[in-house]
Amino acid sequence: MVARRSGHRLPALALRRALGDADRTGHPPTARCPLGRPVGTRRRTPHVIDFRYHLVSLAAVLIALSIGIVLGAGPLNDNIGSTLSGEVTKLRQEKDALRAQGNDQRRQIDGRDAYDEATLDTVVQGRLTDRQVNVVALPQAADEDVTAIRDTLEQAGASVGETVEVTSAWASTDDQLTSTRSTAGQAALQLLQVGPAVPDGAQRVDQALAVILTGRTKAGSPDKAPPSDREAAWSELRDAGLVKGSDTPPAAAELVVLVGGPVPATTADSTDAVDREAERIAGSWVALTHLVQTHADGTVLAAAEADTGTSDASPLTMARTPGSLADRVSTVDVPSIPMGRAAVVLALVEQSDGGSGDYGLGQSADGPVPTLK
Repeated sequence: MVARRSGHRLPALALRRALGDADRTGHPPTARCPLGRPVGTRRRTPHVIDFRYHLVSLAAVLIALSIGIVLGAGPLNDNIGSTLSGEVTKLRQEKDALRAQGNDQRRQIDGRDAYDEATLDTVVQGRLTDRQVNVVALPQAADEDVTAIRDTLEQAGASVGETVEVTSAWASTDDQLTSTRSTAGQAALQLLQVGPAVPDGAQRVDQALAVILTGRTKAGSPDKAPPSDREAAWSELRDAGLVKGSDTPPAAAELVVLVGGPVPATTADSTDAVDREAERIAGSWVALTHLVQTHADGTVLAAAEADTGTSDASPLTMARTPGSLADRVSTVDVPSIPMGRAAVVLALVEQSDGGSGDYGLGQSADGPVPTLK
């Protein structure tokens, strides 16, 4: 609303003064110099870095670089070089010492094995005279171990039957093989005229093979299965692909040696301490060993322990575990050396006398060999 005075419009000049001399654009009036020109702000001159500053900085860098070169080529270089040379010399000496120590230990081991080999016949001779022994080779057994153990048993005077080779189908989880194994086990027991009696974790084929190897129809029983029944049951297992051997089974024996080895892990990237599948298979061999032990006068499981740092599973390690099915079986963890083969013979003798033990060089062994008597 426009202000009015006495009913008349205020002059334009008076109105502008009333509004504070604002110009027509709404901005406050600009200060003016006496000549009527606007008073401008004073322009500032930007700061310029003196060229001498650059010279000083460059000189400081060059001086620092020179000092570093002098020190690096002088006392510091001598100290660092001497220290590194000393460390390298020390490491080289330690390496040479370790190599020499390893060579000495290797010579000692070779000498021990040579002595054991030379005295093996004296240690085992006559220990198993007139005793019948059967040898079972599990899938992981090394051929040279089986052969060497057989030779040592014969040196001890034992009559050794043909080796029974158990195939991997014995512990396979394949549906068809599992069905075949179950059928063969049941048929073999029927041919042997034996009722099934297997603990948890064991199979009927375990019991059937135990009867075939020992001839005894029941655990702790003197009753013998007729040779014809044993032969028929053997053919049943062999035709099913569970065992390998001749057309006839080995003679019934009161002593049995099972030779095996660590079961390789099935998964290379397994995060478990022991591969589950390898552990399951190793458990199958422990169950078989247990059934054989319940029928025989003496049973020994000879197998190496699994290498440290692997996920492999050894049936020997499982058999030595307290509460294992095979807790009354004697074990030997070094079947590949003369001392281990001597331990197999002496352990069979100990088993015949009602004793048992774990022998070899492993941490869980009771000692290298059974006590000589």
